[in-house]
Amino acid sequence: MLPGGERADRQARRALYRAHHPDRGGDPAELLRRLGELDAARAAVPAPQDVVFVRRRPVDRLRAWAQRRHRPPRVV
Repeated sequence: MLPGGERADRQARRALYRAHHPDRGGDPAELLRRLGELDAARAAVPAPQDVVFVRRRPVDRLRAWAQRRHRPPRVV
């Protein structure tokens, strides 16, 4: 599934092709001009940053618990 912005770009591009494609009676120069405008508008928007999730493993949780719980040995 595409994110909202990519979906809107794709829908706009498809609508442009439907309206101005030469095989459907449209003007090729007009199609290229409008495609250039879409690409320029898309390039002006900064790309989102990648988000990385790190999942802790159960062994890591056990090790952290053991370190917090660690007591010095008893001397009798």
